[in-house]
Amino acid sequence: MKKWKICLINLDRSTDRLAACAKQLDAYSLPFDRIEAVNGDSLDSTIINTLYNFNDSSYHKHMTNGELGCYLSHLRAWQKIVDEQLDYAVILEDDILLQENIQHGLEAIKYIQQPWDVIKLAEVSAKRKAVHQIPVGDFSLVTYNKVPSRTCAQIVSLSGAKKLLAASSRINRPIDIELQYWWECELSVFGLKPYLVNANHDEVSEIDRNLNRSNVEQSFLKKVMNSFYFLFKNKKELKKRLNKLNEQ
Repeated sequence: MKKWKICLINLDRSTDRLAACAKQLDAYSLPFDRIEAVNGDSLDSTIINTLYNFNDSSYHKHMTNGELGCYLSHLRAWQKIVDEQLDYAVILEDDILLQENIQHGLEAIKYIQQPWDVIKLAEVSAKRKAVHQIPVGDFSLVTYNKVPSRTCAQIVSLSGAKKLLAASSRINRPIDIELQYWWECELSVFGLKPYLVNANHDEVSEIDRNLNRSNVEQSFLKKVMNSFYFLFKNKKELKKRLNKLNEQ
């Protein structure tokens, strides 16, 4: 029997978001634990400087306090997985719309034989190409050509939580971008399709409200270097991963 929980990340002030998500989860008889989100606006400058330094970061944009808070909120969920020795946790942000297949899909997760660390349950905006698929009942466990951004709904295993925690003593990139560099901490990242969750575009999560990624200061040199590094490494590591998957 797998030991797992649903964890909902929610800021204290976002009581309306909490109520809306609780109503959805209750409708599918899905209990959840609330994870108090970290308010990036209230982070002390000393804490920020301990966690993050743009000059030491390889990410070309200055991370906002909102992005730091989002990262630390997910870190709390990973720590909960380790502390409670869960097999995995479904980690949701508070701007989600559950789909009718949610219960069926969560049941299918229990029977996945392929080792995994992170499974994306939603994809926002651009649709990434699936380059490999493993049947899981009525669903497919997919490998992406590029891991989708955003972290509104995903599942993290105990092994995945340990890897992510080990790599988080210093924050280098926003959490969703960090997952796109999965090879750096040897994460096995998949997606489950059809997706179990959609992003609620009518309600912007308070966790994401202050990300403002398009308006922050950035380094053009870092951007160029990152682009070449990512294209090269993602292609190389993806090829190695697909070879292993095809051998199984």
